[in-house]
Order: sequence, then C-alpha cells, then structure tokens
Amino acid sequence: MNGSFEIEVASLRGVLKDVVGVVEARNAVPVLSNVLPTVDHQSLTVTGTDLDLMVQRRVPLAQAEPFTITVEAVILDKIATKLPSDVEAKIKLGDGKLTVSAGRSRFQLPTLPADDFPIMQPVARDACEFAMQSIYLAAAIGLVSHAISTEETRYYLNGIFMHAPDGQDLRFATTDGHRLARGVIALPDGADGVPDTIMPRKLTKLLSGLLDRHEGEVLITVTDRLLRFEMGDTIVTGKTIDGQFPDYARIIPLANPHRLDIERDALIAAIGRVVTVATDKTRVAKLSFSRDLLVISVTSPEKGEAREELPCGWSGPPLEVGFNSKYLLDALGQLTADSVEVLFADPAAPVVLRDREDAAATFVIMPSRV
Repeated sequence: MNGSFEIEVASLRGVLKDVVGVVEARNAVPVLSNVLPTVDHQSLTVTGTDLDLMVQRRVPLAQAEPFTITVEAVILDKIATKLPSDVEAKIKLGDGKLTVSAGRSRFQLPTLPADDFPIMQPVARDACEFAMQSIYLAAAIGLVSHAISTEETRYYLNGIFMHAPDGQDLRFATTDGHRLARGVIALPDGADGVPDTIMPRKLTKLLSGLLDRHEGEVLITVTDRLLRFEMGDTIVTGKTIDGQFPDYARIIPLANPHRLDIERDALIAAIGRVVTVATDKTRVAKLSFSRDLLVISVTSPEKGEAREELPCGWSGPPLEVGFNSKYLLDALGQLTADSVEVLFADPAAPVVLRDREDAAATFVIMPSRV
C-alpha cells in the first residue's frame, strides 16, 4: 500500500499530543508501541492504545492519497516536536517505510501492518448513550478524583464510580478507605439506564486534560465493559474496572449533630501554615473547638510545633479531633462557598464537609489519632 498527505507541523503535533500519551513506549508486543495513522481523501485519524485505553484524534486535510499503517509513536512524536512549527510536512508511505519530509529534513521510519493493530469498539446492542456538556463532566471528575485509591489490592477502588440510582440523578464517587468524595449532577437525557460503572484512574486523568480544551457536548456511550467519550475530533474508549464498588452511601453519616461554620479560605490558609512543621510521619493536624474558637495545631518531634486560632461558629461541646492535613486540604479545595460546613459526632466518627445542606458535593474524612 502506498499513499501520502501534507500537513502543517503544528497540526501534526496537535493530533499526536493526546494519542502518544496513551502508548506504552516499551512493550512486549511491538505494534502496541506504535500509533495507527489512517488517511482518507479528506482527513488523518491517529489512534493509540495500551489495550485498556484507546484514543483517536482526527484532523482535516486539504487532499491526500489514502493509506493506513502503524509507526513507532515516540519517534514520530519526537520528529514532529523538533521540526519547525511553521512549515508543512509531507508524509508518504512506500515500500513499507513511512517518510516524513519538511524543509531540508527527511526521516524514513519502519512500519508494521495496520491489520495487527487492536481496535476497541463498544457493543451496540447493550450500550447506553447520552450527551452532556463537557464543563459538567470535567467538574464532576475534578471534584472526586483526589480520593481515588492507589491501593492495587483493592483494584475496584482505583477509579471513579458513576451511577444513576433510581434514575434520579447522575452520581460520581471515589473512596480510598480513609476519605470519600461524591458529586451529584442533574441526570442527562438518556442516562437513566446507565449501568453502574467504574472509570479507571488513567482514563479519568486523560479525560480531564481533553475536557479542559473542549467546549460543547460530549457524547458518552457506556456498556458493561467499555466507555466511549466523543468530543469534537477526539474519541476516547476505555475498559471499565470489573469489580463491585462498595455501598458508599452507608459511609456518609446522616446524623452528625455538631456543626462547624467557618470561612473556607481562612481555614485553608491556616492549615497550610501550621503544617509547615509537619513531617511525613506527623501530617496530622489537631483541631480543637471551644465556643466560637477553632485552634489548629501540629506537633512534630523533629520540626517543632505550630498553632493558629480562627474564629468560627461551633454548635457542640468542646471537642478535639485529628485529621490528615492533606485530606482536609483536598476536600476544602473542591468546595466553592465562602463559608463551609463541617459536621461532627465525636472524635472517632467520620466527619462531613460540604458547602451547605443540599450541596451537590459531599466529602467524608475519617479522623486520625493525634
């Protein structure tokens, strides 16, 4: 098979950018280190995969002689990066070699057949398909990503759980056993039949970057094994995590009677200051409540002590409780109200953080020993 096309180097870089990041550079199966350029008369589509995740990016062409082949991803990306961005590259397939020419530069790369390249496709008969605005999907993923577990033995926690309980709304949840994050959004049309789905961490990380650059709707296709996200000229397909996400709603306390009302930015800044003396072994910040005063303190045998006082609204009796400071800052960083609520029961019980009672975002953190 022979063919060719011309493309601006800047466009070539753009089409490779999101695809190459999925490809594992070192692979026991040589074709999986490659990308798949597919050229028709009007466009170039580049595909990359690691067998769990596949990205396809399309770019229009003025004219082309169609071909499809695979070529090493990292090498093609490096060439595109080092060529001048304001010139056109001519890419030609002939005699099993892919030639990239631009200005006085010429590269000839080995290829592998396109037939050897694996393509992931959702099964249409069991698919649930719906659309939602990219800004809402990006917000939902960003809201809960910090609580994804990295513990490999509990692989079913290594992603974001998406479900639509009773077809009322669409929910996204994560937990690592020490904290929990949940976001709720209005149910998109057609999403009432979405199966319970766990989106892997790598997929959600890739989506976050793409969604930041995409405006408009995202078409989402969900099956029991695959997820597909179509946004403009980019399509992302990924395997779901095959496991049972825990009944996380049971973890969210329903009757924490003591409420802390406090300015969010002031609390974030105060925690950030006192943890200056914390070490990896002493990341715990102690929070002490008494009337309308919150005292935050950190004690480290190696680094010293720090203490800060903040005015607050406190509805309960005097209380001392410790928290992993990073968990607190992660949750507070996702809240948006000027004043936030933190609900307590006792020093050993999980606490709830939220903007207000009916807020779409809910965070739960387990206390730590002081």
